[in-house]
Amino acid sequence: MTYRTNALFAIMVACLSTLGAARVHAQNNAQANAQVNAQVNAQPQTQKSVTPGRPGRVDITSVDSITRLPLAGASVRLVSVLDTTRVHDATLDARGRARVDNLPAGPWVLSARHARLDTLGVGSVAVPFTVRAGRGVNVRASVPSVSTLVTRVCGSAATPGTGFLFGTVRRAVPTSDLPPSAGQVTAQWLDLRIAAGQVERTIVTTDVPVGDDGRYVVCGVPTETIVRLRAVGTEGASGVATFTSSATAIAPRDLVLGRAEAVAAAPSGPQAPEDSGVVDIVLRGEGGVRGTVQTAGGRPLANAIVGLGATGLETRTDSVGRFVLASTPTGTWTLDVRALGYAPQQQLVDLVPGDTVAHVVALVPALVMDTVRVRANAVARSARGRILSAFEERQRTGLGRFFGPGDLEEMRPLRFTDVLRAVPGVRLEVRGRMTDRVIMMRGRCVPTVFVDRMRMPGTEALDSFIPPDNVAAVEVYQSGFVPAEFQDIFSGCGSIVVWTGPRR
Repeated sequence: MTYRTNALFAIMVACLSTLGAARVHAQNNAQANAQVNAQVNAQPQTQKSVTPGRPGRVDITSVDSITRLPLAGASVRLVSVLDTTRVHDATLDARGRARVDNLPAGPWVLSARHARLDTLGVGSVAVPFTVRAGRGVNVRASVPSVSTLVTRVCGSAATPGTGFLFGTVRRAVPTSDLPPSAGQVTAQWLDLRIAAGQVERTIVTTDVPVGDDGRYVVCGVPTETIVRLRAVGTEGASGVATFTSSATAIAPRDLVLGRAEAVAAAPSGPQAPEDSGVVDIVLRGEGGVRGTVQTAGGRPLANAIVGLGATGLETRTDSVGRFVLASTPTGTWTLDVRALGYAPQQQLVDLVPGDTVAHVVALVPALVMDTVRVRANAVARSARGRILSAFEERQRTGLGRFFGPGDLEEMRPLRFTDVLRAVPGVRLEVRGRMTDRVIMMRGRCVPTVFVDRMRMPGTEALDSFIPPDNVAAVEVYQSGFVPAEFQDIFSGCGSIVVWTGPRR
């Protein structure tokens, strides 16, 4: 290699640094520069010396490696490495293509921005290329594959079949342009693994810090699973955000820090004698949410139950499907909507002081499965023996109320919730005509329910979901006495554990 070539190469590297300093794209600049440096340095050095001459052209194509679709509508910018004041902008057409003519010969960098890139946390894609005098060049801008993105973001924490959540934590009322000064995000999900021919269900809980820029990343999240997030910072806390993770393993989720005040309220419905001195605790604040509940076809749903998860606040829709929840906490919370005959719906809402957020919730009819009859065989009896052995071991601790096969045979409940009538501190509420009974515990909190180790989304449909004759054992734990494997760190309430199968 000649001295002249080496000198030119050094000048190009210096110009790339100058390009970074110019901040062609203010956001994600460091990442784009790293991509440019890596790709330019990887090119054969013989391509870096360009003879000045007639201008050339560039034909741009794009593709999303995840969806295999073009990046239609993406904005692209071409910047000359040798003269960063030379800039050409273009927009990709419906096929994800564009042509730019009259580009001076020399090294260039293409950067592309698209909403899809923001969704994946990529920000922009940078591609270096070289224009030859009087000739054309094809440049392909592509979104990295899921595995590449997960490896890039999570590094050694990346595992097959998992992805990551990312987002920004901000205040409900910004007091400055700066992000929250400190905090962490707690994530929780159910992990399913097959070991020794059995399905093991484990609740995974992980804490990640919030960066100086307000950003957070949670790695190891399985695809299409229910995830619960909560952010806590010096300026406040969010509620629990419940949602299903993305099928592509990468999902953005911003969280808003707010304020909540615990207020004692008179219990709704009758109280058992042992609970006569118990009051309900609800969370109040300066936020609010209103909206309409309707069918997928747009017909309003009256008498639907609308609640703000874990706050104790709920209401019913009127005759035209409208609802209002006033004086709610602020921050990110989960809006729970349920109606008889329809699948429950959950939506995230960001509530701010002095404003009432509007939402429209569409419910779809619930799917009803035919009755399934199961015959016990040697494998089922062996599994039942292991379950009851662990059940009896926990029973000896005396930390909860336990109902074994013999107890249930003697009780002969007509519906599952009849089992809970004998448990102090547990209330059953009927909401509306012909609806399932809702399980409440002391302090008007909703317990976490596990059926065969699978966490249930609520307590309202248990009588429909669990045939009483198919219940082999039940465990009831008050708050503070729940075994680790059945704890819900977000609830602060107790847990009810149900084991199904034959009693004999």
